[in-house]
Amino acid sequence: MILDGGMGHLLRRNGVNISGPIGTMERFRSVARANQDAPDIVRQSHLQFLRSGADVITTNTYACVPAALATDGGGFPDDIVELIEAGGALAARAQDIAVSEGLSHARPLVAGCLPPLHESYRADRVGDYHELASTYRVIVDAIAPSSDLLLCETMHSTAEAFAAAEAANEAGLPVWVSFTVSEVDVGNLRSGEAIAEGVAAIDDFPNVEAVMLNCSSPEAITSALPLLVQAAPDLTTGVYANGFSDEFRATAADDDSVPTYREYNEMLTPDAFARMADDWRRQGASIIGGCCGIFPEHIASVVSTTAAS
Repeated sequence: MILDGGMGHLLRRNGVNISGPIGTMERFRSVARANQDAPDIVRQSHLQFLRSGADVITTNTYACVPAALATDGGGFPDDIVELIEAGGALAARAQDIAVSEGLSHARPLVAGCLPPLHESYRADRVGDYHELASTYRVIVDAIAPSSDLLLCETMHSTAEAFAAAEAANEAGLPVWVSFTVSEVDVGNLRSGEAIAEGVAAIDDFPNVEAVMLNCSSPEAITSALPLLVQAAPDLTTGVYANGFSDEFRATAADDDSVPTYREYNEMLTPDAFARMADDWRRQGASIIGGCCGIFPEHIASVVSTTAAS
């Protein structure tokens, strides 16, 4: 099964005005607002991934969190609910168009996103259980009606994953949980916890069907994937790496960093990404896609390589 790539980055490439350093609330605000301010671009971006061969598209709601919208004067939960519902509707509309165009042998799936509630790659900013549980319930209620499954993604820690999976499990839809792993502390979550601990935190929820790794370098994911497969013998496993440059990775968790780096890894061409995806499949991943900085051309190359193998 093939996932899509990074929606926020594709939106920017397609003309949405997105500013601010990667992973910041400033940048997230622009991505979230696109669901209302640029709905045609959001829908067309979903369709680009579907036309590239993706079986699953993720709602453009990763950025629809209180910490992002509070900086824009947005309220909680009403403003967030409207943006999440709009994002879900746009993904569902793209799904319908894909079916009408006969883009796939099967109806593509919409994955409703449950993201981190604060900056990405910052395990130190994961909130307490009350904040996590209450906010994830609001997100689930808003996104579930438009979704075929719920995707708890870029989870930094066991506590974050548990709260997201708990809320998602209550919706009665299939649940996928995806962890982001460290490029420095190889094989561990960004919290420093072991991958096996992350899997154990969500393994008892009956609707959890898949556990994955995402938004880490392809190399970090290659190193961590065997640990995931070993820790989750009864779950479907998957991966979707990002395409950031090493310069970005070195400053992502630094409050004082100045973004003078190249954003994307120029060596990670569509063909190079597809070769890595083929390796992940051989390692046991049956769900494969891309995260930030992975575009439709990367997904198309993965689809082509998969079809040829």
